[in-house]
Amino acid sequence: MTAATDKIRVLCVDDDSVVLALTETVLERLDGSIVVETETDPTAALDRVRTGEFDCVVCDYEMPGLSGLELHDAIREEDSTIPVILFTGAGSEEIASEAIQHGITGYLRKQPGTAQYDLLASKIKNAVERSRTVEELQRKNAAMDEAPVGIVLTDSSLPDNPIVYANEKFYELTGYPEAEVLGRNCRFLQGERTKQEPVDRMRAAIEAREPITTEVRNYRRDGTMFWNEVTIAPVDNSETPYFVGFQHEITRRKLAEQRLRRQNERLSEFTGTVSHDLRGPLAAAMGYLELARAEADDVSFLDDVAAAHQRMKTLIDDLLVLARAGNVIDDSSAVPITEAVEYAWNPPPHVKATLDVQIADDVTVQADENRLIQLFENLLGNSLEHGIHNDDGTETVTITVGLLEDGFFVADDGPGIPPDKREAVFESGYTTNPDGTGLGLRIVQDIVDAHGWDVTVTESDDGGARFEITNVYNADD
Repeated sequence: MTAATDKIRVLCVDDDSVVLALTETVLERLDGSIVVETETDPTAALDRVRTGEFDCVVCDYEMPGLSGLELHDAIREEDSTIPVILFTGAGSEEIASEAIQHGITGYLRKQPGTAQYDLLASKIKNAVERSRTVEELQRKNAAMDEAPVGIVLTDSSLPDNPIVYANEKFYELTGYPEAEVLGRNCRFLQGERTKQEPVDRMRAAIEAREPITTEVRNYRRDGTMFWNEVTIAPVDNSETPYFVGFQHEITRRKLAEQRLRRQNERLSEFTGTVSHDLRGPLAAAMGYLELARAEADDVSFLDDVAAAHQRMKTLIDDLLVLARAGNVIDDSSAVPITEAVEYAWNPPPHVKATLDVQIADDVTVQADENRLIQLFENLLGNSLEHGIHNDDGTETVTITVGLLEDGFFVADDGPGIPPDKREAVFESGYTTNPDGTGLGLRIVQDIVDAHGWDVTVTESDDGGARFEITNVYNADD
């Protein structure tokens, strides 16, 4: 294709030389920027297109040797950007639909007279303007491919605002090849857990031709989730139909934010406990110590008591600092699930427990090994605490550990968890055991969040509790 100049070189292809002569004359008279060359043989026209001398091709539908659509397809194999407009007297809804399916740039029926050529000239100029914009942007591909974020270009003048360009980082980020990206709307990155609100905001911004930056949960080709910070903007402030989109993966940041939020909640809870349950009694003990000194200051062990009080105060302060120490997992390894379950399995003597692990020994997940074991200890422990009470004073429970399509589950045949309590069980302090701390399942939630997984509670096949851990990365993926 020629460089972007004031002249627009058009190749008109039609087996009717009279029509060609009329088209050439009228188009050049209508617009001085249009320069028309003609060809009656579609095969010869294809050879001329290969020279790269033309900005647009206008062709008839019915021609000997190659039909207009066949010529279009052959041109596309040589040049994917040059506009091809079907200008034919054989007009019908069927032909128009077929032309759209082939990706024809424009479709126009021949009519008696010359009024139709005004519309044809307009279609040619608009198509070439769009093509030259894409060509100009593609000349910058080398620089864009070096960018550390995914970049796409979409064309809102085409049905469904499809992607017409994507850089290498976008393919790397999403795992999709070029053939499965170009021509599609960006929504193919969405999944069942993608929230609708940011999607609606992006759609509204595009309709208003306004820039927007938002965060959305997207999915790679292999089904794994990633958090995507998306920035969308029109290419310029004019009415050109192109939008540029920047895709910046922020998964680690989002996980850190979730971790920090939960850490702050836990810190707030712990601070309340320290203030009321530890600092209060400690202050009282220190007060009584001062009274004791006033009564008998010569008692030698009072200094030891004062030192112990100070030690307790230091420990409390250190615990508050420790509560702020939780980090997102950044050092994981391939951990066999069955090994983690075996390490975690420790049923008490008074419970007749059966463990059924329905997972092969070689199945692994990418995880922090110690925290994965802790997760299973808490889930198995929860099931062991809620077994079936028998008349003879014993308890029985059967626990099953199995695989899901994107994770694993732990299920039991105990009394289960009522639907209205299934979210509350993960809250700090929630427990049905008077001797419990209410932290076991909260720790499970924290471990799941740190890995970027999801956890839900449902009913097992036996009517008990079933904890499903999903969105888990298999170490072999």
